[in-house]
Amino acid sequence: FAPSGELWVVALDEQLRLTVQTSADEGKTWAAPRVLARGDDAVSADGENRPKIAFGPGGQVVISYTQPLARPYTGAIRMLRSADGGRSFSAPFAVHADRQVITHRFESIGFDAQGRLHAVWIDKRDLEAAKAAGRKDYRGAAIYRNVSSDGGATFGPDVKVADHSC
Repeated sequence: FAPSGELWVVALDEQLRLTVQTSADEGKTWAAPRVLARGDDAVSADGENRPKIAFGPGGQVVISYTQPLARPYTGAIRMLRSADGGRSFSAPFAVHADRQVITHRFESIGFDAQGRLHAVWIDKRDLEAAKAAGRKDYRGAAIYRNVSSDGGATFGPDVKVADHSC
């Protein structure tokens, strides 16, 4: 639910276009879906790896999704942002600084009480580094995060939160 009380849904439609739809009456009726521009990005939408939406202070709205990359199980966390309550959205951009063709997937996003936007995701950069070094001691993937203090216009560095998490 948006701060206004409207219910918002972000999803892929039958043509695999990224859309938002709103309801002012808790889902009894819905406005027509709006298609969001995402450039050439494909959007992953399976199970818990689906587009997500978060509302921040002062009309900030962000939508995140995983863009599948060339190799299986790889992806980039992408985001659209709005500073006008969702009337318009930015072009998509990558949330994380790491640009390897590896797993950056299963993100979660949210604003805290101070209005900072947090992004958290599963990331395999440390597994790939261990493999490249000939080490077999790294299990699974890590959890990484970063924070934006300006509603997603910029993000701080990618920070590892936990090793061997997935």
